[in-house]
Amino acid sequence: MIPDFISHYYLPDRQPFLSLSDLKGDLENPVFLEMLNKHKTTPGYNRRYGMRYLEMRSSAESKLKRLFEKKGGTPKWMSPYYFVLGTSEWFRHINSGHKELRVNLKDLPRDSVSVTFPDSFIAMTAKGKDYYEKVYFIDELEELVNLHGLPRNERPETYEKYWLGDFEEYIEVQVWDDGVVEPFKRQWLRQQGTH
Repeated sequence: MIPDFISHYYLPDRQPFLSLSDLKGDLENPVFLEMLNKHKTTPGYNRRYGMRYLEMRSSAESKLKRLFEKKGGTPKWMSPYYFVLGTSEWFRHINSGHKELRVNLKDLPRDSVSVTFPDSFIAMTAKGKDYYEKVYFIDELEELVNLHGLPRNERPETYEKYWLGDFEEYIEVQVWDDGVVEPFKRQWLRQQGTH
């Protein structure tokens, strides 16, 4: 059964919906430098970001946006906010203490939400895979699931060298509309006592 919601995972000490893409590879930015090296200093943090990945990610996001626009999508943002369809045990546990936010599919604007199987970075770069450069609208989920099935949604025993895998662990949903995430950002700021 196809889940009727999407989830966004974020670090407990960070605001939700932060993106390295917004930092544009600014090597002088302390947040950027911290994220590049966080796996070296924070136990339970397994994500790895190298400069090569970040360059490729920028190119993959541009391609994703272009393909989505060609399909008829109307992104309202330069880079998307990332979610997974339903939940992802793989993604939830890649960093310890991950927080989760959920949004119902019915609350998403069709024209500014794209979907890929698997992760969009892989879908945009894995030549030869049947999902290479394929982008879907949210109302095409049934077609996507018929082609690829629903991921197993299992937590791996280890994340060691996870970046060498195929990332076929979740269906990724990209939200290109700030209006979807803004209420969550405001709520987080209120909880921190900053608004």
